[in-house]
Amino acid sequence: MFRQMERQAVNFIHSVDVDTMESGNNSNGGNGHNSYSVQSCEVGVTRTASSDIEARIYGNGKSTVIIKEMSQDERGKLAAFQISSDINAMDEVEKQVEKLSMKKAHIEPLKLFFLGCVAGWWVGLAVILTVTLSGGIPVEVRNAWPMLPKMLVGFFFPTAIWFIMIFGGELFTGNSMYMIVGFIAKRVTIWELLYNWSFVLVSNFTGCVATVYFFGYLTDLFVAEPAHSYITHVAEYKINLKPEVAFLRAIPANALVCTCVLFGMSAKDMTGKLVGMWFPIFVFATSGFEHAIANMAYVPLGLMYGAEASYKKWLYQNLLLVILGNIVGGGLIVGLSDYYLFDWTNAVHRVNAAMLSKIGNQEFTEENLRKVFASFDQDGNGTIERSEFDQAIADMGVKAPPELINTLWMNSDTDGNGCLDFDEFSDLLKKMRDFEKYGRDDVIFQRPASAQG
Repeated sequence: MFRQMERQAVNFIHSVDVDTMESGNNSNGGNGHNSYSVQSCEVGVTRTASSDIEARIYGNGKSTVIIKEMSQDERGKLAAFQISSDINAMDEVEKQVEKLSMKKAHIEPLKLFFLGCVAGWWVGLAVILTVTLSGGIPVEVRNAWPMLPKMLVGFFFPTAIWFIMIFGGELFTGNSMYMIVGFIAKRVTIWELLYNWSFVLVSNFTGCVATVYFFGYLTDLFVAEPAHSYITHVAEYKINLKPEVAFLRAIPANALVCTCVLFGMSAKDMTGKLVGMWFPIFVFATSGFEHAIANMAYVPLGLMYGAEASYKKWLYQNLLLVILGNIVGGGLIVGLSDYYLFDWTNAVHRVNAAMLSKIGNQEFTEENLRKVFASFDQDGNGTIERSEFDQAIADMGVKAPPELINTLWMNSDTDGNGCLDFDEFSDLLKKMRDFEKYGRDDVIFQRPASAQG
């Protein structure tokens, strides 16, 4: 099947019969421009070069294939060919994270508080479920096989994230990633970030405590053994963790939760979202890491049933440190990784869109290109210096990493004389057009090795 797909992808390439050629024979005299002699085999897999088409053939190494130069139309079709994907690309997901950070920053206070309570409600219900299942294991079995209750928590706690992501709600741990990315991308201010975090954190606490009080405590669900000893033990264990241990356990917990959020956004269908979000939460919950919002349900529920500790001790020795660790794991590790790994492509699109807007819907004729060239050539000397290039980009209001501007300049200034002539500038605009139209990953737009993570 895969071989058939490859043949379809290259069905417009004209080649001679590979079984009748002798190795090394080139019918065009081996001029190295209009044709290529490639050692190999049965089926060709092609890739576009800047001016020619190369063929890479896999097989017994006894045959030679001659590939003719393709027309511009054929080259465009090949550049546009992509293997279909069932997921959203990560650069698209990163862009959506930025958009959502702006939306979350402008939710009115009452609605934001309500959505935070809704998320706390879902977490509280998931905690009641996991305590019912794990707490139902006999004490002697729990002691002999301590991984059993952890596995049950891992299996079923993801329901909280499912409900929040699909039904709705504002979860502080997820927002630690959204708002950090938005802040770094200059989509939200530090005050908007703090506004969102403070309201959501308080409302998550309110929703969690209210849910476990009304539906986990007043209902007497865990009065009897073995559930009673289980929930009180969980609360006491969390409260008595060493501060540095609680902080460190919180970092991977929210890193996994935010990875779960990204997986959910990557999937295009409901099944993909549910499965993708399940695995990271299973890993964090089964491993015993610390999640601030989950602790807002587990610990109060245990204290309500008589755990030997206090809310004050929990607040200072566990909750605050877990919140900080969650911010580090979700906001800094996952959020910044997501931004710096995938925002480059977004920056490329922004620069391309701004520069191509200069020519608009007009044809790429020499006359039109010279008009755009003149708008960059501010001193009118027939070349574009680097300072003029940078100033023109800045005047268009484009936000792009300095490495991107440097890369565009270095790859456009082909003769290395420190300025762009008309031909070099025209070639840059044409490559920008082809990149946006066909998705061609030309070297001119690639992140330099020194800037890669």
